[in-house]
Amino acid sequence: MKRARERLSRRHARVLFGVAVAAVALTACNSTNNAVVTTTVVPPPPGCDTSRVIPIGASLDLSGPGAALGHAYLTGLELGIAKVNAGNGVPPRNSCFELMYKNNQGNPTIDDRAILNLVDVEKAGVIVSSFLGSATATYLGRLGVAEVSLSNLPLTFAPKEFPNTYPVTASMESQAFVIAKTLNKDKARSVGLVVTDDAASRQGAAHFASVSSADGLTITGRATVSVSGGGAAAALAQVRATHPKVLVVLDDTGAVASVLSARASLGWTVPVIAGPTATEAGVLSKVGGDTDGVSVVVPSGAVAGTGPASAATYRFRKKLLADLGVSSLQGSIIPYAETYDAMTMMGNAATGAMGITATDVTTFLQNANYQGVLASYSFTTGAHTGISASEQTVVSLSTLSNGLLAPAPVAKKAAH
Repeated sequence: MKRARERLSRRHARVLFGVAVAAVALTACNSTNNAVVTTTVVPPPPGCDTSRVIPIGASLDLSGPGAALGHAYLTGLELGIAKVNAGNGVPPRNSCFELMYKNNQGNPTIDDRAILNLVDVEKAGVIVSSFLGSATATYLGRLGVAEVSLSNLPLTFAPKEFPNTYPVTASMESQAFVIAKTLNKDKARSVGLVVTDDAASRQGAAHFASVSSADGLTITGRATVSVSGGGAAAALAQVRATHPKVLVVLDDTGAVASVLSARASLGWTVPVIAGPTATEAGVLSKVGGDTDGVSVVVPSGAVAGTGPASAATYRFRKKLLADLGVSSLQGSIIPYAETYDAMTMMGNAATGAMGITATDVTTFLQNANYQGVLASYSFTTGAHTGISASEQTVVSLSTLSNGLLAPAPVAKKAAH
């Protein structure tokens, strides 16, 4: 598919230009934020009725600080859409998915403009984004547009606030919960905490503190690093002085790379537990080999194993490697699988509900969980959980190989 994408970019893909309609109040007004946002359109394959396509609009960071992650998301989207379209689209009208994506450069204001343009001008039927400007998602819900969220911000998992938003990630609160329960199980009683200075990480830290306190864990020291990782060395030195037995890093931005590098520079061998961000190729390339003693909380589907669900994981990895034209992945399959699951889930919902409006999708998904590569995604009228705590596990980062991690070894019971 990689070579096919290259051909599309030269022969078939079309680029649209547009500026978002002023449907909601947007912040900032410099020349960058007011620039035209181009759209790349990847049309459906032959065999689909092009008069009945369902436009899938995506706003991704393809050139900013999260560009590596954005391109992984894009690859997953293309693979998922190809899977839906392989059977000539969504029955009964063979309505194939058509991908339309914009580069938001990691800028919340550009993200807002890109999303609104995709909906108001280009009439996207589904929106995929991290919703950097989260207010946009509530507006789209009022328009009746279904949204797939790549955000870990806990608020976006609440259907009361975001009724038509369907996360395909694990919220920072659920990650924090799993980490806290793992520490309690391992009888770790003193914990140091490093938090990235963004909303999702701060909310995850608040939840971690609450669960830890209830379980009798003591947070000996806490420090904050910037979203770029700035201040990591000072933060680590501050927390190290409190002598924790374990270091927890709650990060939603990739700043964990700076934290792990600073730990190595300090020669500090304290065990670390971090989130799935630490498994991304862009983070690992910055960290190098400094992953000894580092564990990560990840979706169960990213862990190698046996059983019915793991077969889908291996099939997906094989498909992904072929698409990328490589023999081995540098990071985990997680970001690729998130957007792949998002598209196959939306295709399944559209088929089951015989429609793709927000009402159609909501009615279907809230009554039937979807089994994807990474997890069984859970959505109810009370919570759009996405990847639940029960679908996550903590494993050693050093076991990451060709996109998958190895399961934690089972402790042997002492002989009596």
